[in-house]
Amino acid sequence: MNEKAPEFLSASWKRSRAFGVDPLHVENHVLTGGELKDREGRFHELLQACSDVLDNLYAQLKNSLFMMLVSDADGYIVFSKGEPPFLNRAKKVWLNSGANWSEQVKGTNAIGTAIIEQKPIHVVGDHHFCRENQFLVCYAAPLYSATGEMLGILDISGNAKLHHPHTFGMVKAAAEACQSRLLLRNLQKELTLSLHESDTIANQNQNPLISIDSDGIITRVNQKAARLLEKQASQCIGQPLSNWFGQQDTENILSLKEHSIAQLKMKANSKQWTVQPIQDNRRKHFRSVLSLQPVESAPEPSKKIKKDMIWSCPKAEKILHLAGRIAQTDSTVLIRGETGTGKEIIAKEIHQASGRKGPLVTVNCGAMPEQLIESELFGYEKGAFTGAHQKGRVGKFEAADGGTLFLDEIGEMPAPLQIALLRVLEEKKIMPIGSNTAKPVDVRIIAATHRDLIHDINENRFRADLYYRLCEIELPLPALRERTDLHELANLFLSDMARELNVDFQIEQTARQNLKTYDWPGNIRELRHVLRQAAYLAYFTRKSTIIRNNDLHLPGKQFSEGGPEDTLHTNEEEQISGAIRQAKGNISRAADLLGMGRTTLYRKMKRYPRLNELKRQLRFSK
Repeated sequence: MNEKAPEFLSASWKRSRAFGVDPLHVENHVLTGGELKDREGRFHELLQACSDVLDNLYAQLKNSLFMMLVSDADGYIVFSKGEPPFLNRAKKVWLNSGANWSEQVKGTNAIGTAIIEQKPIHVVGDHHFCRENQFLVCYAAPLYSATGEMLGILDISGNAKLHHPHTFGMVKAAAEACQSRLLLRNLQKELTLSLHESDTIANQNQNPLISIDSDGIITRVNQKAARLLEKQASQCIGQPLSNWFGQQDTENILSLKEHSIAQLKMKANSKQWTVQPIQDNRRKHFRSVLSLQPVESAPEPSKKIKKDMIWSCPKAEKILHLAGRIAQTDSTVLIRGETGTGKEIIAKEIHQASGRKGPLVTVNCGAMPEQLIESELFGYEKGAFTGAHQKGRVGKFEAADGGTLFLDEIGEMPAPLQIALLRVLEEKKIMPIGSNTAKPVDVRIIAATHRDLIHDINENRFRADLYYRLCEIELPLPALRERTDLHELANLFLSDMARELNVDFQIEQTARQNLKTYDWPGNIRELRHVLRQAAYLAYFTRKSTIIRNNDLHLPGKQFSEGGPEDTLHTNEEEQISGAIRQAKGNISRAADLLGMGRTTLYRKMKRYPRLNELKRQLRFSK
């Protein structure tokens, strides 16, 4: 082992010698048959829950001299995936399913050493204790359950000549994303709260709080409650509630029904506690929360996602439900969907339901000049550069402290800023331009993109480690053409128009059919725009509240019903005329009514000279 080896490797080599590992002749331990199937079976749920993370990770390795492995906590490989020619060489040293790669068997290696160190490890070339493994570079990171128990190790192994720190970061981020997937699966399967949710309830509520499981064992307690129990919080957790309350009282509260509220008193004093049960959808008792407060002031249930938009499509409703479940966690969220599918709406709803006290700050990474993004995100000190504001400037991260930062169009972020963002996500600190002092920030990140980031990773346009850090929770929004609630959405938008104009709109059956068969490349945003234009066209040109085919401006759609050949231009002039009259000559207001920019409206007005005369008349009549 050379002199540049990290410190932990020295301790690992000492352990390897103490274990009696022969660096020249390895005595491999390999499982087959029923015992291997049993160990693999224990990992079925983990592999299923993390399949998208592992598939995306493997996509980066395919057709390269690397392979992906998962071991259990004893060092036995329970999953391996790779391709020739590297796979053939890996099999010669038993780097495949069934083989044990603990330090006791293989000496210093990423899997075995990560198990003992319980942290991400990479072992390169001759840092391996056994000579036959020194052609390898291995990157390993522990896989933890939703409750923090180490389940096993995620590992990428390959040719040592291809060692790169970027791969290590990618493995670490993927392992953390796996833990988030397991947490979500745990939430869905057992309807449990995440650790963060529980800690938020226990630490931020001003009242003494105790949380107990279905067996009456204390699982959470805040400091105020611990003082009343006359123990440290750590000494209370894991203890039966009956140590402080009567046995009969404890049994009674475990049989409470949902929405019921009970009261009980401590043995040592007469303080009265309120008990609120939590049940799952099978009506099975899951947890109870005890609060030292009057019944009428019992804790409110967690905030839920609001339904300000239509979500009756099963695909969309599933995403909305998931967004509500993860809102009060700290997990980073990646919202993926085509332009106009409602990514910003979901981000706002998650923030509002999160319970965070800070603001929601939005950054459009695709609309900001590359040279300004760093100063916009991280801020700058006074005099940091020529033209800088003399008092400096607070960046978006600092502005969102205590709240949520929504990074829209994250796929457009330049590569140098991707590195800086990754550093902030890992360290929870920012460094303003021109400053030598890092500032801690408490910011929950929600990112959104319409791009295929896996494709961008393969094309070296987006960092894989940043992708895995961002998509701890991934919310794929369906396109409008994939949704079953188009007509409900259309009715919602027309009701907005109805309130604005004080009339009720309807859509003819043939027009509804055309809305249904149109491809909607602009999705929900395009539907809103098309219906807004159609409503104004029908109302201002035909004095009608019935929307017909000719009122719908759908690119590529040809409608033949009624009207002369020049209907389009005639209708456009009348539509603009009606909007200008409605706005009383205010062009900015008219443009808003028409759903277009003011510059676009002025350009259209040049085609129809009488519109400018109409504008002048209306302005003079004020």
